[in-house]
Amino acid sequence: MQTRETDTPVTVGMIDNDTLTLGALRALLARMNGVDVTWASDDGNHAIDLCRDPHTRPDVLLVDMSMEPLPGTEVCRRIRAAGLAIGLVCITSFTLHTYAAQAARAGAQAIVSKTDLPGIRNAILHAAHGKASPSPIAGVAFHDVDTTDSGAAIDATSNGTTTGRIGATSPAATVTDSVTTMPSTRELQIIRMLADGMETDAISQSLSLSRYTIATYLKRACDKLGACNRTNLIAICERRGLL
Repeated sequence: MQTRETDTPVTVGMIDNDTLTLGALRALLARMNGVDVTWASDDGNHAIDLCRDPHTRPDVLLVDMSMEPLPGTEVCRRIRAAGLAIGLVCITSFTLHTYAAQAARAGAQAIVSKTDLPGIRNAILHAAHGKASPSPIAGVAFHDVDTTDSGAAIDATSNGTTTGRIGATSPAATVTDSVTTMPSTRELQIIRMLADGMETDAISQSLSLSRYTIATYLKRACDKLGACNRTNLIAICERRGLL
């Protein structure tokens, strides 16, 4: 990325497979001073291709964390592994606790709620100059990135451990990734329903299972994946591409 003049808008690419959200957020960002949304995509691989092309490479990429089939964390990792001089800002409709550590580990410089438009703009402007935004979660640290063409990259074989200017992984991002046993089909079904925002009562009614049975399935899944709570369970499953 070349050094910009202060009055030059930051070019932004967007990726979100929820087309309604993508269109609405793009329209809102287009009204912001200093931000120029040059393209939007609902496909992770297509977005990566656009970032690789010097003619369509944005200064900053907004990445939805709950993308399918290519998760937002994997998009970030591939961007960093390719050594592309791009700022990365993750956005989510879930609580920030769900994805903060994953975003930091993958090399992003911020994670912001999709509803926090001022926060998104600030994160974009910071990331365009290689600067990380303050973490919203205690124990999770985002790091500055060298956004020149010789910028640092993530070692794709190191589970997202950063090198160079990106900095070391944060304490929260060093949680073990080892999985001893995969969740069962039923356990994953329930986790997906939780990730979609369904309450326990709704899941119970949908699957014709008692609340106790739902809780038992989730407890087993937490034990298998080493999750400390339901939010952490969803985050681990998302990171592993299980959702």
